[in-house]
Amino acid sequence: MFIEIFSVIFYVSAINSFSIEPVLSPEPIHLHNHHTNEQIFEILDKIHQKCPHITHIYDLNRKSANNTHLRVIVFSDYPEEHQQLEPEFKYVANMHGNEVIGRELLVELAQQLCDLYLDNHPDVVRLIESTRIHLMPTMNPDGWNMAALNEFQKWNNKKPGKFTTLEQMLKEIGSTDWLIGRTNFNNVDLNRNFPDLDKYEYKYNRDHKNKFDHLLAEASYEINSKHLDCNMKPYQNETIAVANWIVNNDFVLSANFHGGDLVVNYPYDDSNDHETKYAPTPDDELFTRIASFYASNHANMTDRKKKKCDMIGEDFDKGITNGANWYPVCGGMQDFNYLASNCFELTIELGCDKFPPGKQLKQYWKDNMHSLFEFIWKSHVGIKGYVLDTNDQPVANARIVVEKHNFDLGDYELIKHHVTTNEYGEYWRLLSDGIYRITAVGPDMTISKNHEIIVMSEDRNEAQRIDFRLLDTSYKYSRKLKKKLRNILV
Repeated sequence: MFIEIFSVIFYVSAINSFSIEPVLSPEPIHLHNHHTNEQIFEILDKIHQKCPHITHIYDLNRKSANNTHLRVIVFSDYPEEHQQLEPEFKYVANMHGNEVIGRELLVELAQQLCDLYLDNHPDVVRLIESTRIHLMPTMNPDGWNMAALNEFQKWNNKKPGKFTTLEQMLKEIGSTDWLIGRTNFNNVDLNRNFPDLDKYEYKYNRDHKNKFDHLLAEASYEINSKHLDCNMKPYQNETIAVANWIVNNDFVLSANFHGGDLVVNYPYDDSNDHETKYAPTPDDELFTRIASFYASNHANMTDRKKKKCDMIGEDFDKGITNGANWYPVCGGMQDFNYLASNCFELTIELGCDKFPPGKQLKQYWKDNMHSLFEFIWKSHVGIKGYVLDTNDQPVANARIVVEKHNFDLGDYELIKHHVTTNEYGEYWRLLSDGIYRITAVGPDMTISKNHEIIVMSEDRNEAQRIDFRLLDTSYKYSRKLKKKLRNILV
């Protein structure tokens, strides 16, 4: 039982309410065909030129294995810098180079965010002015090149003259090979190439070490000392660049886009014995809620009459799946987000075809446009605020300890996953609806008073702000408190 110092009740609910009507246009501007990497970079540059005050373009600190930039476009009212209490959100696409729908959707999303902001659309203006949005259309540009060029060469060998240009083939056929281009230029699957932090998490649970999150020392050991991933492949430039990006930014929520099925996948991606079975995180309820949110806003992801894909014969009638319960994956990116940082990530499979004909892209946009926009708002669910010391100075690396009320037990249960404050003392804690008891604990084990809150989420609203002040307690009381805290903190 967590010690209760003071109890303050907050009703965490949005102040304003909005009707949830589609915001983005169903008539895309760019999705008449696939775009090469160079064309995508050109479009991003043009969007920045059109909307210079709300966009910023940057590259990650490493290039791809074949020396291509890993480029990101940011949308915010202050796009070049973090704004305090403004959550950071990211979309990542094309991690597997031959799974391409997401990269095209992100290019279109960027264009429409720019255009609608210039049109002063109130929902877009409000989103951009309250959220810093990072869009990475391609994490594996080399894989895309391999998939597209291999298909073009195959057709030239099989039926010379059928397609005179790469663009013509991409529009009519796309790419039909299931595997070529999936990996990066060095033939490494990037979604098996992140430090396998699941194995540490499961080991710590078995050993009752109560180490739940921010496994940065373990990640550093895997990359800098072990050098090989869980499949004995060297860590790749793309993986290291994205891993650094994840842990060095205040990302709150993320999704990465894949193809080959139609479902939203949530952590954990691997089970404790690497067998196919349900492997929940401590935030399983939250993950299932936000996964269902994306799926239910999609045009047909939850439609039981939808076309079924061929992968492992799954139906996914609710449009969501736990990763390990589908098939276990070690070294995946979404689990790395959760176990190494404050970021919660989903993996979204956008359709049965990995590289469909370019002429079909408009339909994928129509199917996903509502989900794409509304999901960004989920970076605002729950609470946010500051942790301060007795002199009202920000406290970095404080932990936000969350207990949720269990009505069956009639008591609070600890959620064994803590988010931490950044250098400014800021935190964001995503929460599903419910009753919570929340406390901040400083690096020196000083503690705040409890806040009991009722979370009632509403669409298109910012998180309620709740600040914590760490208390300066007596030595005797501190010893008693630390003894209590050992049960739930490292």
